[in-house]
Amino acid sequence: MSKYTARQILDMIEANGGPEGLDLSGKDLRGIDLTRDTIQAELERMRQEGSTAKPAWVSDLTDGINLEEANLHRADLGGANLEQADLWRANLQEANLRVGRLHRADLGEANLQKADFMGANLQKADLGGANVQKAEMWGADLQKANLVGADLQRVNLRGADLQGANLRAAKLQEANLRGARLQKADLGEANLQKADLRGANLTRVDLLDTESIEQIRLYRAILDHTQLAKDQLGDALRDELGGEWFWAKEAYLALKNNFQQIRRYDDAAWAYRKERRMEKLEACQRAREAQKEHRWREGASSYIKIAGDQIVELLCDYGQSIRRVLAGLGIVWILFALIYGLVAGVWEVADPHITQTRYVTRCPLDLLIFSLGTMTATQPAGLEAYPSWWMRFLMPMQTAIGIVLFGLLGFVAGNRIRRS
Repeated sequence: MSKYTARQILDMIEANGGPEGLDLSGKDLRGIDLTRDTIQAELERMRQEGSTAKPAWVSDLTDGINLEEANLHRADLGGANLEQADLWRANLQEANLRVGRLHRADLGEANLQKADFMGANLQKADLGGANVQKAEMWGADLQKANLVGADLQRVNLRGADLQGANLRAAKLQEANLRGARLQKADLGEANLQKADLRGANLTRVDLLDTESIEQIRLYRAILDHTQLAKDQLGDALRDELGGEWFWAKEAYLALKNNFQQIRRYDDAAWAYRKERRMEKLEACQRAREAQKEHRWREGASSYIKIAGDQIVELLCDYGQSIRRVLAGLGIVWILFALIYGLVAGVWEVADPHITQTRYVTRCPLDLLIFSLGTMTATQPAGLEAYPSWWMRFLMPMQTAIGIVLFGLLGFVAGNRIRRS
């Protein structure tokens, strides 16, 4: 328990002429009761003794204890009850507030670097503009807390309850928000760059006005009608940048489903392409591991999947790119035209009834027309295939490829129409 009573702390404030500069650094204040009710009870006792002056230890703002600009560096406030305390600009750097209660406390512009708030009750606390860098706030209850402009860089907010908290313009770069509950939190103009949001609940959170959400982690995050756009996320999530292909795949799947919910269909298509690429890279990882451990069947299966995915990606970018399909059609058309010219496989026919009027043509236009006719399973007038085994092999191959590519073109075009 605390080495000081509440009355002793109040006397120290009086002796100091106010809380400004009061040195409580390193003091053992564990479990101390400095709630508004305690302060008001002391004030009432003074009134009964005939005193009418307002003591310096009563806050004009909260009517609780006044610790404005007090020095609580490394103070041990574990389990202390500071409900509605006024800690504006107080120095709580490296202080221990584990399981402390600061309900409706005013911590505006306080220095809270490396402070320990694990499991603390900070409901409706005012930490606007506070410096909370690298603080430990695992499991802290910050429901409806005011954190406007607070510096929360690298803070551990794992499992914290931030429902309804005002985090507008807060600095949350590299903050650990794993499993945090952020429903109805205001994150407008906040900076979440490189924040860890794995498992965080972002149901109906609006991230469209955030300053930055680039390179965040989103594995197992709950995204349900969460407002955000693909352009805000940068080129890749941190899950992908860290080579965590399974986590990245699951994160992009969640993004795809969320984008579909909020009708951002182009963004959903981007997330789907990312998801498929992560799946391919995950298969690469499995194949290498199987090869090292001599699990040949599993390795072969993974390599077959990789090859299939790579072909689909090149041909149509997983059913999302019309340009790639058209490019594929163009390549097949021109490539087979060149092959037919090299093997002298096309005859130009002046009169189909007279054999002597047939002769091999290498005219580029004739070859292109013949190649297009073969790809579309039509016979161009005035051109015939040279009767040879290689032409009996090449032409059905081109026709089959053409059917597949035209079918793929229709599928991708249908996807684009549905998205629009």
